[in-house]
Amino acid sequence: MSSKKLDFIPILLTCVGGCLIGLAPIFVRFSEIGPSFTGFYRFLFATILIFIYGVLTKKIKLFTFKELLIISIPGLCFGTDIVLWHSSIVFTSIAHATLFVNTAPLYVCILGYIFFKDRLNNLFLISLLVCLSGVFILINNNPIFSGIYLSFGDSLALLAAFFYAGYLLAINKLSKKFNTFNLIFYSSFFACIPFGIASLFELDNPIPYSVIGWLNFLGQAVFVQILGQGLVIYGLSKIRPQLSSLLLLFQPITATILGAYFFSETLLIGQLIGVIILLIGIYLAGLSERLRETNEG
Repeated sequence: MSSKKLDFIPILLTCVGGCLIGLAPIFVRFSEIGPSFTGFYRFLFATILIFIYGVLTKKIKLFTFKELLIISIPGLCFGTDIVLWHSSIVFTSIAHATLFVNTAPLYVCILGYIFFKDRLNNLFLISLLVCLSGVFILINNNPIFSGIYLSFGDSLALLAAFFYAGYLLAINKLSKKFNTFNLIFYSSFFACIPFGIASLFELDNPIPYSVIGWLNFLGQAVFVQILGQGLVIYGLSKIRPQLSSLLLLFQPITATILGAYFFSETLLIGQLIGVIILLIGIYLAGLSERLRETNEG
């Protein structure tokens, strides 16, 4: 009985982490500066806060150059993912960008099978298709959605999904070598690099003009990066990346609901149906993992 409860905890925490990460578009919409600078400050503030806490508690570990190269992979993948996704919004609709970036679970399954020989049962494959269908219906019923066609922006969003899948797989594999605290710290630190580079090409004011603007960055650092990604990293150390990638589809659900609340965006019946289908797919994914563990046990 206790083992089942322990299995449920990382699943629940990953879902909570996904919901917190879903706050990111809301913070970005309220930001007083451009998306690249906004992302850079998010990771910079998170890095500083984690560093201060790590120094006080002596949890930060210094690594060799070879170890730093390894632990830099998740942060570089994650930073590149968000830079590409922000850029895709410039060249395509938010609906298209959101749809294509949420194909990451498909990449996780493909890359996991190619590089790590991760096997998937039939029920999980069904849950994957159900989840992707839910995301499609959720975004397709967005009033500004203009149909499926591949533009340059769509391609950037698909590439972003590829890097996000790399981030999830890297965290899962590296969690066996590095603890959660150092993974979240170094991921935040190295994610600053892609954003720092992208910011050089952003013709926008790099400094917010009010205290609220700075508090926005602090909110992103605490709720989205430290708590949200921290819970996700913990979950990835306990459950397979294939399952966690589907659990993280709570992000578009959260963004859709909060978008309707904060920005009076219309929540259509079709979107609610998409949310329900998405939740059914996530439930099936969790059930498939239980069956897999039972068969292996």
